[in-house]
Order: sequence, then C-alpha cells, then structure tokens
Amino acid sequence: MFPLQQILHEMAAEKLRLCLTILAIVWSTVCISTMLATGEGLRQGLIRSTTSGNGDLIYVTGGTASITQGRFFQGKAFDLHLSDRENLATLPDVKRVSTSALWDQPVTKGDRFAYTEVLAVENNYKAINDLTLEPGGRWFNPTDTSEQRKVVIIGKDTAMTLFNDKPYHYGDPKKLDNNPIGQTLKIGNIDFTVIGILDAPRRIEQGSESMYATLVPLATWQRFLPQQPINAFNVEPQPHANRERLAVTIRQVLAQKYNASINDETLIQTDDMLLNQESMRNFLLGLQTFLGIIGFVTLMVAGIGIANVMYASVKRATRDIGIRMAVGATPNNIRCHYLIQAMLTMMIGGTIGLCLTVGLIALIKKIPMTNSELYIYLGKPQPELSLSVMAIVVIALIVVGIVAAWFPANKAASITPLEALQSE
Repeated sequence: MFPLQQILHEMAAEKLRLCLTILAIVWSTVCISTMLATGEGLRQGLIRSTTSGNGDLIYVTGGTASITQGRFFQGKAFDLHLSDRENLATLPDVKRVSTSALWDQPVTKGDRFAYTEVLAVENNYKAINDLTLEPGGRWFNPTDTSEQRKVVIIGKDTAMTLFNDKPYHYGDPKKLDNNPIGQTLKIGNIDFTVIGILDAPRRIEQGSESMYATLVPLATWQRFLPQQPINAFNVEPQPHANRERLAVTIRQVLAQKYNASINDETLIQTDDMLLNQESMRNFLLGLQTFLGIIGFVTLMVAGIGIANVMYASVKRATRDIGIRMAVGATPNNIRCHYLIQAMLTMMIGGTIGLCLTVGLIALIKKIPMTNSELYIYLGKPQPELSLSVMAIVVIALIVVGIVAAWFPANKAASITPLEALQSE
C-alpha cells in the first residue's frame, strides 16, 4: 500500500523546492516538445515541398564525356534530342516521358522584366508534374501544338510581376490586380498570348518553382529553334520499377545509340527525385533527433532538481522511514514510495508543459506567413505536436523521473531502524 496522503504531505513539506522543480520541468517539457514539434513540422513541410510536382520522376539531362569512344572525347558535351524520347518511352519500366527545352530569351511586358526561365514543354507536362491552373485559364491543346501557336502559360509570381498595376516586390501580397488571360507579353521580340496562370506551387525540372515559370508549347519552340537540342526528359517510372536499375538502363540506351561508352557515368545525368527525397528524410530525421537531444538535456537538468528534492525529502523523513521498516515495510515499499513521488512531480510539470506547448503552437499557427517566399519554399511548415512527438515527450519524462528518483529512493530503502533512531 502506498498512502497517497502521506506522499502529498511529504511533497508539501518541500513546497518551495518542489515548485521550483516543477517550473524547471514545465520549462524543459515546453523546450523538448516545441523543438520536436518544430522539427516534425519542418520535416512534413519539406516532404510536401519535395514530393509535389516532379517528386516521382527521374530527370534526365546531358552531361560531359569522361571516356573517349567514337566521336566523344573527354570533356565533350552530350546533347539530348527529341528523337531520344521514343528510345526512353519504349523501355518496359517507363510509364511515360515528357520533354522540356530551355528557351534562353527574356520575358517582358512593356518596361517590366520577369526573372523567369522559359521552358518549352509537351502537352503531358501538366499531368506528369501535377500542375494546376487558375480558374479561367487552360492548358496547351493539340491545336496549339499542330499550329505551333504563340501561346504561353505563366506562374502566378511572374504574372504579378508583369501585369499588376504596381511592380510586384518580394513580400507583397500575392494577389493579381488584373486578369492576364488573353493579354500579351514578349519572349525575346516575339509576342505571346497568355492562356493560363499556374496557381499552386510545384517543383518542376531540377527543383525550380512553378510560380515563377514561363511555359510554351514544345512545337512552338521548334518553330523558332528547329536545330536546338532539348534540355531534359522527365521520366516517370512504373510503380514497381527498380529505379536505380532503370537509371542505369537509360544511360546505357542513350550512350549506345550515339556510339559512346555505356560505362561513362558522367555522359548522361539521371537525377532521381524520389531517391533525393529519401536523402532529405534522413537529413530531417537527424535534425529532429538533434533538436530532441537538446530538449532532453534541458529535461535532465530538471531531473537534477527532482533528485535534490527527493534527497531533502528522504533526509526529513528518515525517522518515519525507520518506523515504517520496523513495522514491516520492505525496501521495495520504500523505494516505490519515492519513485511514485517523483512520477507525480513529473506528471504535474509535464502536463502543464504540454498544455503550454499546445497553446504556444496554436499562437505560432496564427502568425500570417502566406507572403513569405521561404515559408512557401519549405512547404508551409508549421509545428506539429503529433502523437509520436507526445509519446517521445512522455517517455522522456518517465525515464528522467525514474533515473532522478532512483538514487534517493535507494538511499531511503537502505535506511535501517537503528540509523533512523541515530538520526534523531
């Protein structure tokens, strides 16, 4: 039997030290739970950011030869061509392929200049990169391709830069003053008609932000640059494909086609976005672990406070401990008595700390950050006090409480009736 009233009475006898210890536990709990929640929110945000758009693709680009063979010598650049698309699309582990090409021309509207990269893309580029459009706009259709029309789709930030009443600056509200659909802009010296606005941020190409993109039909680009090599192939593997083996196959198929060395690993670059995400997840797990360790060290400091309170409580109650052992209490009874006292202290401080953390996270979530470019780039992260985070905090509180109380509890359990009488 562990009389709760006696435990509470002993705790009240050390109320000053106990209150200071509980405050330390509250602060430590807030620290560890906030740090873990911040790490969890950042992890989820970056995963959202990296998995949106081209998160499942293998991005294929030309590189430079490192092995001399055929017409390739060390340092010679390898160019991709539109005809290579069919070689990749017929591979059994490939679900679909989309081509993209760079058009190195400035994008302007009157005296305004947009810092954007012009990409010429196929009609399936929208589906393969999960792009969405503002209401009222449309994607490229077969007629745009067959007639090589001068039409363009732009990201929302590019649209604000070119078409808002006042020039858009970093940090301004992300709102269009005018509807750009049907209006014209210039790519180089050529007029293009805007037919769509990209409305949701997605990762495209090698991590570019779709909100700054300028897209034109690939056929239109070929109309003006018929002999220009393309920039890349966006390859979507089959769901159960061996991605690493597929990347090797892609390099070998293209190298063999142009009589280059199939063992040249720098000739063709294959950037697997999904494998990159796994590397990012490992990094974020390490970051979250680091934040958790910092919080745990803070909690250990509070544990020292619990140990001090327990030692003081044992010293004060030495006579009572001796009397209890004289009437039949076992060392385990005494030990459990003080372990329960430590657990009660931890429970009070931990509960208060978790409640304060919930309130703090709720306040952080109310901070307006929708116009922050970094916030959007990181996937709109917010602290997440998930069940896993709460479980880690509770386990940390229990472990620290037991460790902090174990030595005072053992000291109390080792007291004999004779030592208790001598203490008087």
